[in-house]
Amino acid sequence: MVRSFNQTRTWCLAVLAAGVMFSTTGCIHSILATGIYLIQGGDVVPAQCDALKGERVVVICRPPSSHEYRHAGAARDIGKQISRLLKEHVKSIDVVSPTEVDNWVDEQDWDNFKDLGRAVKATRIVYIELDNFDLYKGSTLYQGDAELNVKVFDMNNRGEEIWERNMGQILFPRNSGIPAADKPVQKFQAQFVGIVSQQVASHFYKHNPNADFALDSVANQ
Repeated sequence: MVRSFNQTRTWCLAVLAAGVMFSTTGCIHSILATGIYLIQGGDVVPAQCDALKGERVVVICRPPSSHEYRHAGAARDIGKQISRLLKEHVKSIDVVSPTEVDNWVDEQDWDNFKDLGRAVKATRIVYIELDNFDLYKGSTLYQGDAELNVKVFDMNNRGEEIWERNMGQILFPRNSGIPAADKPVQKFQAQFVGIVSQQVASHFYKHNPNADFALDSVANQ
């Protein structure tokens, strides 16, 4: 009886959330994602890498080597947002302050990133190589385009690489660009940085696998 009541309540919540979302955005993907998320009980997909639990972790995001200075700010923002998400969602994690990372980046060579891990006494390094980062599709349309590779290093074992994921290409919006005249470039970059950061960080904690359905619907906000 209790189980039946809980299932009915969950369905009602899903329908209510879908109705609200339909009335405000009309986005069928958002409706489906929200409904599935609520019906399945929220966090339904386990972490693909659980090597960060209970560890002291430093997150480093390296900008594309061909545009190191042009996109240095975006790379730093990605590192900061991933650090925040890991701190919020990974159990018993101790995340090194992004300020310490920024200070190191300003003074050291990228090839010595493991020295940073040693300096801050990190037991794990999450190292993101941002192979490509662009905000434009042509000269008048925004479409975020990033390619990145994520690695985890175990500093308790002489910096051995223990996990890697090539994430390939991330596009936002996926299906088309949006007019650059609709919003400042800083606002669009902040949106895209948030999406990239979420997709990287979610490898390390339980998450809703259907969240990406609604991405295009927020592009114009």
